[in-house]
Amino acid sequence: MLLLDRSSAEIWQMLLPKKNILFPAFSEYDDLIFYYRNFVYFVHEDGAIIRMKKPGNVHKLTQEDLWEILFHEKDTFDYDDHGMFSMGAVLKDMGFMVSMRYRSVHSKFKIEIVNRIDREGEPQYYVLNQVSFPYALYHAFLQCHEWNERSGGVGEYEVQQVVRVDDPIENVYT
Repeated sequence: MLLLDRSSAEIWQMLLPKKNILFPAFSEYDDLIFYYRNFVYFVHEDGAIIRMKKPGNVHKLTQEDLWEILFHEKDTFDYDDHGMFSMGAVLKDMGFMVSMRYRSVHSKFKIEIVNRIDREGEPQYYVLNQVSFPYALYHAFLQCHEWNERSGGVGEYEVQQVVRVDDPIENVYT
């Protein structure tokens, strides 16, 4: 699945448990609101993410109510303002863990990561065996974050795609 053409909201929806997504009926928009642990996260169409403390009655509030609370809330955290632009950095800050309760099929996935700064560089591939798609996606974002930190600003690694592989490992680029 090619991810570079997907919106941030779509990618977050692939990663999160459905129960954590607020207002799933509005998922056709490029914005997304979800909660995780004690916070509510607002994902904007440009990928920017803002966090605020989760109101106690979050499931009773409308989408407009939450935007209004965010507008007036003084204790928010804007990831862009803190230099955290990658999904891996946000996931790490959130303490996000992929649920092991997924009843989805565990398969072999090939992950392709590209360095957006080095246009002539070859994509990097690796394979994960017997994992769910959300776990493969999660692992790929954390891997990109680690490579970005190691590069010291020379690299900007992003997940290009996560593909389910049915072929024997000998037929996959690793």
